[in-house]
Amino acid sequence: MKSIERTMVRACREAALLLTGMGVLASMPAVAQETVRGLEEVVVTAQHREQNLQDVPVSVSAIGAQDLNEAQVFGAAEIAYRVPGMSYAEFSPGQAIISMRGISSADDGAGMDNSVVMFLDGVYIGRLANINFEMFDLERIEVLRGPQGTLFGRNAIGGAINVTTSKPTDELFVKAEVAAGNEGHLRYQGLVSGPLTDNLLGKISYSHREHDGYVDNVILNKDQQDEDTDSVRGQLLWNTENSSWLATGDYMEDDREDMGRVPIYPGGDPNTVELWKEIAGEFGKVAAPFDGDSYREAYGVSLQGDIQFDYGTFTTITAARHAETDWNMASIGVPWRGGVEVNDNITEEIDTISQEFRWTSSLDGNINYVAGLYFLNEETDRNEQFWVVAPAGPGGSYINVGNEISRQENETNSYAAYLQGDWDFADRWTLTLGARYTYDEKEITSTSVNCGALQPGFESYPGCEGVGGSLAIIAQTFKVDADDNWDDISPKASLQWRQTDDVMWFATVAKGFKSGGFGGAPGTPEQATTPVDEETAWNYELGMKGDFLDNTLRLNATAFYMDYEDLQIVRFGPTEANPDFGSFITDNIGEAEIMGVELEFTWYPTDNLRLSGNYAYLDTEVNDLVLNVASGALDVSGSELRQAPENKGSLTASYDWPLSGGANLNFRVDYTYSDEQINDYANQNTIIDEFQLWDARASWRSANENWEVAIWGKNLGDEEYISHSYVIGPGVIGVWGPPMTYGATVTWSM
Repeated sequence: MKSIERTMVRACREAALLLTGMGVLASMPAVAQETVRGLEEVVVTAQHREQNLQDVPVSVSAIGAQDLNEAQVFGAAEIAYRVPGMSYAEFSPGQAIISMRGISSADDGAGMDNSVVMFLDGVYIGRLANINFEMFDLERIEVLRGPQGTLFGRNAIGGAINVTTSKPTDELFVKAEVAAGNEGHLRYQGLVSGPLTDNLLGKISYSHREHDGYVDNVILNKDQQDEDTDSVRGQLLWNTENSSWLATGDYMEDDREDMGRVPIYPGGDPNTVELWKEIAGEFGKVAAPFDGDSYREAYGVSLQGDIQFDYGTFTTITAARHAETDWNMASIGVPWRGGVEVNDNITEEIDTISQEFRWTSSLDGNINYVAGLYFLNEETDRNEQFWVVAPAGPGGSYINVGNEISRQENETNSYAAYLQGDWDFADRWTLTLGARYTYDEKEITSTSVNCGALQPGFESYPGCEGVGGSLAIIAQTFKVDADDNWDDISPKASLQWRQTDDVMWFATVAKGFKSGGFGGAPGTPEQATTPVDEETAWNYELGMKGDFLDNTLRLNATAFYMDYEDLQIVRFGPTEANPDFGSFITDNIGEAEIMGVELEFTWYPTDNLRLSGNYAYLDTEVNDLVLNVASGALDVSGSELRQAPENKGSLTASYDWPLSGGANLNFRVDYTYSDEQINDYANQNTIIDEFQLWDARASWRSANENWEVAIWGKNLGDEEYISHSYVIGPGVIGVWGPPMTYGATVTWSM
């Protein structure tokens, strides 16, 4: 067990050395470099107003449209590679897990929430299945690290991701792109934007993306893990003399075949172990006895109005979103005892409406503030079935021998009021104070059916016809109602000092809050009706942002310590009621201490060469964590947090080579490294080994910038790695990361 005192000293020593070095650098005189390009200003809305990234006393990473395009970023996993302290994993789009500084949530039940929240053009996305994350028409992505409850609301205990799309242009703009590559990779997308009338602007964009499966099912003798995604987004922007109104509608459809679960640690009977050993560690191999699939449909509308007054801006954001997911896959990843396999099928519907009113004062005086009111209603209907199948005879056919069903119907109402103000109380000094009050209430109906242990009134329950066995994942049959509420005041205080015009220091204390709820797939009435308490965390940060060397080097660094209480833990494992297989259990257990250092830099050593990168050192330790397992109480105190690699970082080198006539060549190389990490507290076999990825891209752009042709490659080292793992049944299953892919892209715009 690591000593908290020792790790704290190490973290503080590294942070002190880093920040002291940056302070010395800030004091150095600028060196004139006539041929060197200067850094561009990055605009963010991390404090609900447009500000220069370097002026915001918040640990925030911003990724612009050009970088998203050049890096071939297609989803949240690739964003995580470019943000210090962020990790991403999924078995399906409806089961995404985002971790920030080691804070995450793995319970995707209808009555629980994520620990990292997302926003799409200012609209809160509570459940990640509801996010339209296509990258073609994005302006930027902002990732705010650490608790962001004051301004960004409910459950932002780990951080917030703010996705901003490009807005309609006041001149005609057309863009089209086609890409093709190995593994059946095909992408085509287009965008049209421009004026419709004198005061009305419009934009519409479309994107299609597909690739073949890259995982070989050795039982079915076919490739799996393919993808087929379509997305469309439309916007209307109406401008008046003192206001602007933006109406947005988006739709996306995502269809995949199996998520390619692979056994990575053996369990079960000898026959299972042998098959497990046969494919374990062999990249791209799975042994599911039947096909799986994943389907997602999500759409939404929103209306944002910004009305200008003499002393500030009044903003209203009204939104409604709907999402449906349906995924079906082998849970264990390999035939188990007697050839039995468990098929997990989940269907989910999510309907959300939200309303925010916000007042943002002008920047004329030495006191400025943001105040707002917020309301959200979310209804989630989630049905999960565990089909137990067994061989029916030769030829690979299977029959159902058991069925267990869990249905949760949850309604959440959330209310909030917030206020945050900045006071420039002295030359180069600013004090920020803020707080948010949140009140959440949840009502849930849980229906659990074990077809092998039916109760009166459930004899003819759909799905149980002719099926009598079970593995007791759902131990009992019942239908119960439950409700509860949680409230919290989340304060924040920050002190900002501008050492020079180009260097700023900040110190922040903030409280994070994540609402309680009801655990997913409850196996007993007690589990269904016993609420999970809220989580809280106090976060302490010291940060610095600076532009150096005649505006050619940007360094941003943060050192932080977090005291985390009442962890919401979810795990699948043996219990007293089910010692042979396992059940899902969610509970509040333990505390944690988190500390670390985060660094981001951009440097132009020459006019044509840009070097950039990020690094995060993370030290996490769980205290007083005792889990109830089949053998009794298991003390796992001293364990690391899930999805919390100790070292993680990336480097990018981009070189522009101007050609005669005004055309340009660009060469770019990206390197990503992630330390090993665990995904289960009780079973250290869920360790995901360290991995490193190499990407590259070369492009030609015409002199008028209307044409661009690029060749690219991802995972060029063909790294064989597991991107996600979890304990299920007799062993541990995981998901293979994508193999090497390469191709070419042609882009035209005018």
